[in-house]
Amino acid sequence: MSLISRIKGLILTPRKEWDEIDAEDRSIVDLYRNYIAILAAFPPFASFLGAWLFGSHGLHPTFAAGLFRAVIQYALSLPALFLVAFVISMAAPHFDGKSDDKRALALAAYSYTPAWLASLFGLVPGLRWLDVLGFYGIYVFSLGLSRMMRVPKENLDVFTLVALVVTVATGALHAWVVHAIAPAQMI
Repeated sequence: MSLISRIKGLILTPRKEWDEIDAEDRSIVDLYRNYIAILAAFPPFASFLGAWLFGSHGLHPTFAAGLFRAVIQYALSLPALFLVAFVISMAAPHFDGKSDDKRALALAAYSYTPAWLASLFGLVPGLRWLDVLGFYGIYVFSLGLSRMMRVPKENLDVFTLVALVVTVATGALHAWVVHAIAPAQMI
């Protein structure tokens, strides 16, 4: 499956795409190398380029500091995604689902796709608010949850909420660690 057709399927026909994903047996390394590593680069580098080229609140980061922050943000996002997937996998049996780290990682990664794509609006001044389109990933996640983790339909809403809380908490932890390592240096 090519990257572009996978993205297109997840955005336009997510039910059909989850059926295809469910039938695949991709390794964690393959998923990281051919999907996650590419799309996870969008948010930090779009943010960096948008702020460096156009500024943020009238300030511009220095090129080196901004690039360093983007690299740290990107590097830490990769294990953060695995942490989210691990928690989803461990929580699945509590919702009558099946624990499977590889399938949980696929579920998390493919569900992040809308948010990763929406982050590209950070390149254009005044369009950053369109990041809200990334919330479509919650819907994509809820469609994939029953297929990937074998969670019964009656438990989907609560499990989706739990996964959302885990994702937000992991995102907050990620942001805190990134700021501790590479604070924004604006001039």
